[in-house]
Amino acid sequence: MSLKRILAFSCAVLLFVNTSHAADSLDNTIVVTATRTQAKIATTPSKVNVITSKQLKDGEIIYIKDALKEIEGLSLTSNGAFGGQTSVYMRGLPTYYTKTLIDGIDVSDPSKTQPYYNFANLTPDGISRIEIVQGAQSGLYGSSAVGGVINIITKRGKGKPHLKYSQEVGSFDTYKESIESGGIVNNLSFYVNIMRFDTGGISKMDKLNTDNSYSRGDEDDSYHQTQFNTRLEYKFDNSLKIGTTILGYKTRNYMDYASPANDSADSNETPTAKSYRYETHFFMTKLYLEKELEDISIKPSIFYMQNLRYNKSIDPSWWYNKYFKSRKWGGSLLMTYKALKNTKITTDIDFKKYKVDISKDYSPPAIKKLKYNVGYFLEIEQSIKNLIIQATAREDHFSTFGNHFTYKLGANYLIDKTNTILKANYGTGFRAPSIYELYSSYGNENLNPEKSKNWDFGLVQTLPYKTNISITYFKNIIKDRIGFDMTTWKYTQKEGKTISDGFEIGIKSNPISFLIIGANYTYTASKDPDTGNQAKKIPLRVYAGYVTLKPIGNKLITTLNGRYIGKRYDDANHKHQTGKYAVFDFTVLYKPIKNLEVSVSAKNIFNRFYEEIYGYSTLPRSVFAKVSYKF
Repeated sequence: MSLKRILAFSCAVLLFVNTSHAADSLDNTIVVTATRTQAKIATTPSKVNVITSKQLKDGEIIYIKDALKEIEGLSLTSNGAFGGQTSVYMRGLPTYYTKTLIDGIDVSDPSKTQPYYNFANLTPDGISRIEIVQGAQSGLYGSSAVGGVINIITKRGKGKPHLKYSQEVGSFDTYKESIESGGIVNNLSFYVNIMRFDTGGISKMDKLNTDNSYSRGDEDDSYHQTQFNTRLEYKFDNSLKIGTTILGYKTRNYMDYASPANDSADSNETPTAKSYRYETHFFMTKLYLEKELEDISIKPSIFYMQNLRYNKSIDPSWWYNKYFKSRKWGGSLLMTYKALKNTKITTDIDFKKYKVDISKDYSPPAIKKLKYNVGYFLEIEQSIKNLIIQATAREDHFSTFGNHFTYKLGANYLIDKTNTILKANYGTGFRAPSIYELYSSYGNENLNPEKSKNWDFGLVQTLPYKTNISITYFKNIIKDRIGFDMTTWKYTQKEGKTISDGFEIGIKSNPISFLIIGANYTYTASKDPDTGNQAKKIPLRVYAGYVTLKPIGNKLITTLNGRYIGKRYDDANHKHQTGKYAVFDFTVLYKPIKNLEVSVSAKNIFNRFYEEIYGYSTLPRSVFAKVSYKF
């Protein structure tokens, strides 16, 4: 979409508003990720989307990755329907430029070549909401928060203690059951969830063919997961509380061995290849305290995270048997000063240590390294009537390369007459070189951080009939890129800049009580500096939308949603097209009696063949049914 078309569309919207009676409802949802403290979406300079636990339940979301696909500015790829490695691309940037948090803790895996969080295994169980903040956030969160931040916030216990049991069955011998309990007893709130997921699965790999159909690979690849999470919080009085969160899961994911480009019928029929599996053991815990004084709030916390990944086969001498173990621990002290009128000052100091252990039975040798990072930031939020200004500055010190400074300036302005919110942001970001890029046999200990400049501006407009529209333009420029040099077989700083820019448009309307409509459009031009082509795995255009009907209130909820992925290539040289397809899902949720919920969800209802990564399978038409009862 050209700039002229976007400007014309924006002017048309504003003209319509100025000749209509604008509603006076703004999005007053409270979020914590955009400013590190509580703030309303309507007043934050950054663009923020929120996915609630109710939306996850009403849409019968099996894995969080399926919900993120509906957010403008995000695209995802997986190399397999169940348990396939899943990457999130925000605003046209590779997945390692998005920082993923769980309850504020960075859960990227330091043992990866470029650390990021794999969304393959994260289910909605125990999740209260997901906050997606787009645009450079290194001024608040440090390394890797170049494209934005995704913060998954777990549930707290509320109300009278309860017990809830859920059972789900579906296509491909899929079974899931979970039990949760939560509530408040005296001053203690508690929430506990235990979940088990098993599926016979489908082949992770498609046989390469020319008829664009679900031919599948040699055999089905099963997937199994056990998950536990809990949150406990004790409130001493209105000014002091202490809490802890724990999340852990263990997965076993059977894989196809051969790469798609070299797949043959025999390669996955051998006992060694059939037994090839990928296992993950993930654990994180956080202990926090919140103290409210007259003018200052103090929030110290400590955390520990461990991630183990295993490649295993029945043959212990097989060349691909190896494990990756990473540990991360540290703490944070966040303080907010609110004594000044219309001014809020927030500061934080945080410390993290990373330890990586990669062991294998073949050369090059294993990697065992430890590094640390200390960061501190200052944020000032100033309100001047309808104008809100956010300024952040952060200094990071890494044991591997020294210091790095980032900052961000943002503004939010409300035009009362038309209920129009204008937003603008400019920020710098960076990505620290990973342990693998520094210390593997291909590493280079002289690497410096990648650096970015990012800006965006847009508007949020309230229209009649409970309708809101947002339009955002963004641009990202990354220099000092870290890449692999095929002549020296070492990582190095590469010439050229990664540039992505585009538009995001989102519309949501609730014109009558029983009807909710949403739609969004994303245009992303992301240039690969090595080839000059559109960057691999980044779709040029994405359309998504949904229609929700509630004919008898919340007792019956039906949702039809769909998305169209435009031109997209799996490789930088544009040999393999993986875009140009539309997929639709349909869900019905019914509550026949109090405390009982029944839902049925049909995925890919038109059985459209498509691939997110070349040669790897996606779900054909499939059906899943769920029953939940709350005691």
